[in-house]
Amino acid sequence: KKAASQLEAKVEKELADLQMGATVFHVSFPPDASRQKTFTPTGWDQIEFQIAPNPGEPLKPLIKIASGGEMSRIMLALKCIFNDSDPVYTLIFDEIDTGVSGRAAQAIAEKMAVLARKCQILCVTHLPQVACMADHHYAISKESDAESTRTKVEKLTPQGKIFELARMLGGAEVTEKTREHAAEMIRLAEQIKMKAVHS
Repeated sequence: KKAASQLEAKVEKELADLQMGATVFHVSFPPDASRQKTFTPTGWDQIEFQIAPNPGEPLKPLIKIASGGEMSRIMLALKCIFNDSDPVYTLIFDEIDTGVSGRAAQAIAEKMAVLARKCQILCVTHLPQVACMADHHYAISKESDAESTRTKVEKLTPQGKIFELARMLGGAEVTEKTREHAAEMIRLAEQIKMKAVHS
């Protein structure tokens, strides 16, 4: 219970960085009547993560009420916390930015840039705010014919990275303006990453 209390404070601090500053995170221990009858490899208590995403809302089970965007950010917060105490050398995020956009997507990208100082991160994303932070950028595509489907992975050159980001920004048509915007995003991302290294 002492560890749970410490975890609550750490998760709420991380969530504040991820544009969820009003969220209350709680580790619930159900009443004695619902305890397991015997000790198991995971202990005696059953616990449940609960959240109240907005002020004035009651705590409810995370598994039942969290949106895709909230779940993504809570998972990232937990990964950041647990990596400090039990380091993992490679983290894989498969669309951790699901259900978010704008400032929240930028906050996720910046949090991953800080986390990448401690470990390797492999991230699958469709958001340019996240993709522009990559040190190495790969485009993944599928090719199908009547008999089979193949997945193609291509390491992008600096110009290829600009093109892919422009495609994410502009959809089907890549214009000179979307290319300029993509190049600007990459420049700003490099500044953010440099700041993270020196902080």
